[in-house]
Amino acid sequence: MVGVLEAIKRGFGIAAKSLGLVLALIVFNLIGNLASMPFAIEPGQTPTPQMTTGAIIFTVVFILISIFIQGGALALVRDIIKEGKMKLASFASYGAKYYLKLLGLGVVIVLIIAIVALIAALFIALTAPLNNVVISGIAIAIAIAIGVVASLLYFIPFALSPYALICEDLGIVASMKRSLTVAKKPFSRVFFLILLFVILVLISLGVGVVFGFLVGIISALMPAAASKMLMAVVTAVINGYLGVVMMGSFMVFYLGLAAKGEKAV
Repeated sequence: MVGVLEAIKRGFGIAAKSLGLVLALIVFNLIGNLASMPFAIEPGQTPTPQMTTGAIIFTVVFILISIFIQGGALALVRDIIKEGKMKLASFASYGAKYYLKLLGLGVVIVLIIAIVALIAALFIALTAPLNNVVISGIAIAIAIAIGVVASLLYFIPFALSPYALICEDLGIVASMKRSLTVAKKPFSRVFFLILLFVILVLISLGVGVVFGFLVGIISALMPAAASKMLMAVVTAVINGYLGVVMMGSFMVFYLGLAAKGEKAV
């Protein structure tokens, strides 16, 4: 099995070999950043109904397009890991090929999370009218326990579903079942998956803080409009590059777990 740190190291290596893909994600993120500027709320400003509606529509459209980008990017990352090379020209065809599956996968996972959250909330809502501190405390504890158990047994392992779907060309349900099998046997793999995610988030935060500080200094010497534009560009570059790093790291980690599982069988 590929270790967490090894997966991250290879993730950076994959990004270095996939500069065309990195550039594509940078452009996509930059377009998204620039398109979202009109919906940004200034301090003290109250959003109008038109702004709120526009922001909602923009968010939905951006998410739908992001799924297409995700499918193309994941498939190219898979190619470079398995074949040692990728064809950037296949990006669009890959995005179209996996679009409906990834969309359906996202919808199913969100629905499952919503149902579990609703069940947990019901424990609290049903006991609230009693105005009993002890009973309310027990209800909250049960709700938290439901969330923790569901996260460890399902939600966290489900994070590998897109990788199972792309790497093994599975359907929605099959990819979810495959991710559960790969990520939970043995169960300790769930904690390694959490560790991988935490380290990648910390790296992203560290890079964001450093570049944010530098951009903040430069922005102080620039007009407000130019400062916003600079921030949009820097954010797009960071997210584009680290996006490939994260996809590469998770893809390597998934393939390592899957390969070890097959050998165990």
